[in-house]
Amino acid sequence: MTNQQKRSIMAEEIWLNYYNNYLYEHKVITEREHTKMCNEIAIHCDRKRKRAEKDRER
Repeated sequence: MTNQQKRSIMAEEIWLNYYNNYLYEHKVITEREHTKMCNEIAIHCDRKRKRAEKDRER
C-alpha cells in the first residue's frame, strides 16, 4: 500500500468518524446508531486497507 493510499483511507476514516460524532452530538442519531456506525466505519476502512495490500502484492 502506498503512502497516498494510506493517507486517503485515513482521511476517509477521520471524516466518517467526525461526521458520525457530529450527528450523535446533535441528537440526529441515537447512541445505538452511533456505536453501530463506529463499528461499520472501522470494518469498511479495514477492508479498504486489506484490499489495497492485496492489490499491491499482485
